[in-house]
Amino acid sequence: MLIKKTLGLLPAQLLSPLAQFASILIWTHIASSETIGIATLISGQQELIRTIFLAWWSQYALRFTGETHGSAKIFQSTSNSILLFAALAQAIAGLLLLRLFVVAEPDFLLDLSVVLFVILRSINQHNVNIAAVRSQTLDYNLLSIFGPVFGLGIGIILLSYGDNPAYPLLGYALGEAIGLIYSLVRNKTGWVGWQIDHSILKQAFIYSLPLIISGTLAWGAGNLSRYIIDHELGVAAAGDYAVGFGLGQRAAGLTAMLVTAAGLPLAIRRMQESGLSAAMQQLADNCALLLATMLPCLAGLYLVSPDLVQLVLAKKFQKVTLEILPWALLSGGLYSFVYNYLNHYFLVTKNTRPLIMVDGSLALFTLVLSFPLIHFLGLVGGVIAMVLAGSCVVIALLVYLLGCRELRFPVKDACKIAIATVVMAIAILFKPELKDIRLNLAGNILIGMIAYLTVLAFEYRARLQHYLRHKK
Repeated sequence: MLIKKTLGLLPAQLLSPLAQFASILIWTHIASSETIGIATLISGQQELIRTIFLAWWSQYALRFTGETHGSAKIFQSTSNSILLFAALAQAIAGLLLLRLFVVAEPDFLLDLSVVLFVILRSINQHNVNIAAVRSQTLDYNLLSIFGPVFGLGIGIILLSYGDNPAYPLLGYALGEAIGLIYSLVRNKTGWVGWQIDHSILKQAFIYSLPLIISGTLAWGAGNLSRYIIDHELGVAAAGDYAVGFGLGQRAAGLTAMLVTAAGLPLAIRRMQESGLSAAMQQLADNCALLLATMLPCLAGLYLVSPDLVQLVLAKKFQKVTLEILPWALLSGGLYSFVYNYLNHYFLVTKNTRPLIMVDGSLALFTLVLSFPLIHFLGLVGGVIAMVLAGSCVVIALLVYLLGCRELRFPVKDACKIAIATVVMAIAILFKPELKDIRLNLAGNILIGMIAYLTVLAFEYRARLQHYLRHKK
């Protein structure tokens, strides 16, 4: 079931993160460090704004839509009102944060692009969650693709007319606008009115208030280092940092979301239909698939990074990216493990308050460590701070949840995946180096994939044989 669901959502989970991954690579060739810095800082602020003003409602819809016994029209009309108020609040917050932390005196075009970007992206992300919980695979895939893929293309065209940080944001906003139009056409109950059901609103606040706090702290854990670098070293340094940092974080996010998009709704459904034990087994299965995709991807990307960075990045970004990328991959993997496995225990069991402590610890450790490490180590210090913070929280959470709670960790699966990843790494390291850098990169990727999949197929041969017999 998990693999089937994951494959159904694969277009969105592959194309959308790949587009975000590619955006960093492309921008290094057509934009300045200042433009990349401003665009990525504003993008980070959008995530914070959405977390505060709208993500709480999306989380409620994701968790409780399957348990709603009332009218879908009442839920939709309540949602319409919340989306309207959230849009207004997000526009004001976006302009305020832009002036306080990024550009003191932005021009009209940058103001407009920020307003459109924060509103349209947040609404589209909410609609993606609704499509996921309703098992609307086509809608989920299309809505996830419109903004990142079409928006990247539009932004690239705009950047060809000049080096302006408003252009990539405006491009993304126009891509998200296509998604919003599609949602309005597809959602037959979308125009049911603006009446608010206070019982739904109350339940949403009770469930989601801890998520607002924890989500804000989680944003801090993942983004504080960028803003500290901007404050201490300037927006151009933040742009240089964003390249290596973004590649590592998005690589981890890409592989994690391949599993999470299908895995969390399945765990919630198991909890609703079969109880806690079934839900915990589903989380263990989710973790195994998460490790099976994330470990080889991050290890492989690290091993091929010298060739990859030389081929795809502008020369001025290569040195600093190679310094930051290994730590960014490690921090991305640790944070993905927290947010795509460990934290899901609290979401599934409706116990969201501990998430405040989890995310608060990550944010506090990152904040405390970032200042001295950035001072002594420069840009790489920001991401090392995240690695240390993530390591502490992962160890503490594993000890607590495995020792005191019902969470299960797939030990046997993790060992098999680790062995396959080590064999993959050995195969790449011992492959003769080819003179042509493109052929060498392609050869490393190919031999790594073959080695990993061969070992994994051997380790899971019994399951494969069982699956093939039943497939016939």
